[in-house]
Amino acid sequence: MARKERNPAAETLREMEASGDRIAEWASENAVVILGVIAGILVLAAGVGLWVQHGADRRDAAADALAIATSDYRQAMGADPAGGPIPEPANPDLGRRTRVEFAERFARIGREHGGTAAGSLAWLEAGTLLARLERPEEARESFEAARESAGPRSPITALAWMRLADLAEARGDLAAAAEAYEAAANVPDYPLQANALAEAARTWAAAGEPEKALAVFQRLESEFPDERVPPHIASRMNELRLELGEAD
Repeated sequence: MARKERNPAAETLREMEASGDRIAEWASENAVVILGVIAGILVLAAGVGLWVQHGADRRDAAADALAIATSDYRQAMGADPAGGPIPEPANPDLGRRTRVEFAERFARIGREHGGTAAGSLAWLEAGTLLARLERPEEARESFEAARESAGPRSPITALAWMRLADLAEARGDLAAAAEAYEAAANVPDYPLQANALAEAARTWAAAGEPEKALAVFQRLESEFPDERVPPHIASRMNELRLELGEAD
């Protein structure tokens, strides 16, 4: 015969019934205290509800602001607001002015909606436009703001690291680029971790760090054995293995 499971709720109820007289007497003597506790619970519950609703409202406001700004930017550049490629305006000054205007607008959204996914994406957009405007230091600050706003596990953080790697590589700091690519690969929720590892291996090799390049590449092969590695990267890693005597 199966052992009957204890029912803590039922046992507690029986204990309360057995001591009903004592509870009733205590309740009558402490009515003010009980009412105060009930009022406190109601206030706390209302506060939690408002906090949850406030969080949802914040996220919605951020998403709306980002969507409107993105649509406005696309229209200003002569693109379809709903999607597709963004053409370069025939007038270069128009393109530059538009990028300046919207870099500032996206940055403002990022500041006003920090801690939301849309706010983090707005920082990414601002950084991308600033990079196109050849303002790399301001772009770096925007990408760092996106990274800080998104949190350590967010794919947005990995995208920010990838953009920072691009900036580092553009200024010739290959070691910093490799470190940034590795940081992107270390974001657990980033779906393109293998790609980031491949780029890290490539840039470590270009930076004259073959041991680090091969260590990253071995991690790629171990953690993502079915991932297709770009041929030029795989070829370079094979060359390094031959140079270091690590070929099979």
